[in-house]
Amino acid sequence: MYNHLLSQPVKYEVDQHQTLHLSLPDEVSDFAILPALSQPIAEVIVKELKFNNANVLQGATIILTCQPLFKVSVQEQVNTIVDNDHNLISQLKRGVGQGFRLYTRSGVAPKKSATMLRQGTTLVFSFAEALQIKVKGQLGDAIKLEDDFRLNQEPKALMHARAILARSFNYEDAPATIAINISEIEQVRAEITAYLSSEHNKVNAVIAAQLIKLDNLLSHKHRWLLRTYSQSQQRTNFATAANELSKNVEGLQRKLECFSLLAPADVSQMVDKLTEEHE
Repeated sequence: MYNHLLSQPVKYEVDQHQTLHLSLPDEVSDFAILPALSQPIAEVIVKELKFNNANVLQGATIILTCQPLFKVSVQEQVNTIVDNDHNLISQLKRGVGQGFRLYTRSGVAPKKSATMLRQGTTLVFSFAEALQIKVKGQLGDAIKLEDDFRLNQEPKALMHARAILARSFNYEDAPATIAINISEIEQVRAEITAYLSSEHNKVNAVIAAQLIKLDNLLSHKHRWLLRTYSQSQQRTNFATAANELSKNVEGLQRKLECFSLLAPADVSQMVDKLTEEHE
């Protein structure tokens, strides 16, 4: 059902000493991942279980499909340290034909989600009596295929809008972070407009009213973020550089005091006259 979003399926042969690491490359822009946050990041399906001559489970073949932006690497576990549950997202027991999907955590700022995606998610395989898959990282949720009812829930635009409005924005963030937040709101508002204007959706009246209300609230937050972004780019004084606020003003003042103490008296008087002419 997500074939239009995910890349071509790739088959991996895994055993007790291997893990799969799914991550977002550093060269991918934060703006590029905005559409990816509301969709599954990856889908894993168990194709085959491998047994040895003693009928002991020792390996498996899995089919992994992920969004094209992400990369998958097979890592060998060279150490024999006992695996712990640090950053454990979920532990799933899967058989042949079963699988799960990976989602990002809802309501998290895009900048933070991008950081977590770049750190990546690791799939650790255990072959005791059955195939156990530990999902580690800070990605969000690992949902079994038979339990994934997200397509049957409320419209994606409605859930995304609620998550954004519930988030606490820091208006003192860097301009680049504010720009990403602005782009996210614009994307969700475009999804709401497309959903309401679509004829084949047969929009329910209650859902349509909720979408219109949320769109108005998103509009207010969008304007506030635009105003904050504009103020962060404005020059408070045209006699100074545009990045003057980012300098260490106190350090510059201390340097000026040292120069005034060390400079000859005639030079100090000349500087005072020059500054008086410009005031």
